[in-house]
Amino acid sequence: PDPDLQNAGLAVDLVRCESLLGLDPGTCSRVLNKNYTLLISMAPLSNEIRPVSSCTPQHIGPAIPEVNSIWFKLFLYHLTGCGPPTLLLVRGTRLRRLPAVFQQYDRLLITTWGHDPGVVATSNVLLTLNDALTHSAVLIQAHGLYTDGETEYVPFPLEDAGDKVLFSRNMMQAHYAVRKLALQLDLTHSCGYVTMLKTGRTHQPSPQVITMATRPGQNATDGQKEGSSNGENSGDSFVMVNRDTLSLDVTSPLRNGRRTEGQAEAEADWVVLDMFYGIPLFNGELNTRVCERMAAQGLCRLDSLGELLHSSRKLVLQLLDFISENQDLPIVPEQGGDGPAPAGGTTGPGHGVPLPTRNLLFHEGELRVWDGK
Repeated sequence: PDPDLQNAGLAVDLVRCESLLGLDPGTCSRVLNKNYTLLISMAPLSNEIRPVSSCTPQHIGPAIPEVNSIWFKLFLYHLTGCGPPTLLLVRGTRLRRLPAVFQQYDRLLITTWGHDPGVVATSNVLLTLNDALTHSAVLIQAHGLYTDGETEYVPFPLEDAGDKVLFSRNMMQAHYAVRKLALQLDLTHSCGYVTMLKTGRTHQPSPQVITMATRPGQNATDGQKEGSSNGENSGDSFVMVNRDTLSLDVTSPLRNGRRTEGQAEAEADWVVLDMFYGIPLFNGELNTRVCERMAAQGLCRLDSLGELLHSSRKLVLQLLDFISENQDLPIVPEQGGDGPAPAGGTTGPGHGVPLPTRNLLFHEGELRVWDGK
């Protein structure tokens, strides 16, 4: 990273996270500090892998494991007021029918805790969800109205396109949610990409969200308590596991009104799906764009790394505060054992990420406790 060493021919190693995490923390730290000056994560990291967190040598990637978890998705949606209809269910919940917010969609994105997501047809999702909920918390997200949703990637560091650039599919970084992320998170001294999703429905942001996207001085945790108020999980679309009844009342009404091919892309058609830190390997074009911007903006220089260290600490505090605000119990590590974790206040096995204790719904720009409907 030192400019004086740019021509020194420094070597590059590709190291598996699993290999490092097999070492005890002290040994891992000594190996990294002896052999490396800088660590850069590849993206996306599997949810089944605990990311390496390191201050020395410095790390360009997820600052803490929670950044590579379901919690970070909800944090992004809360921060921007933009995201697909999303429901996080605690382990032990049993659904009697598909929640109303998803009934008009034909494809859902299902993520069990600590695993990677998969797209599932609405017609056969209820039994799958109830089976998964017996042993894991589950995140349910709308993905496509008629078929699988469309996705586009926004690489960062972002280009300096100016404030007057209009949104289009080829200029996705002009989307109000991406602008909001750029104001609240450090997308200048780190690398990665934001995934945008088009479900087939229009998601109109509230006037408050549009205002927030243009106010650089707003703190990322403002209004957090309002969106995480406590409530009772009582309603007519779920019961706890000890209930024997199960109704397979699954409906998926499809509404008319497909957009014609001649209509221009609308900003409200796209929402934030997720964001990953690191260099993407799954897409050659995206990889090239990220690497070129890293080189152009000097992400490996000492001054940039210093800024990244400061912004990473700020992100850690904001994210942990967000998780705490949306938990009923204190966030404490699970003590020993590899057995199943209780439903609340503890961490997922082997990952150190707190499990949810509330059923949380993100819909129409607001994160709140689900009312069970």
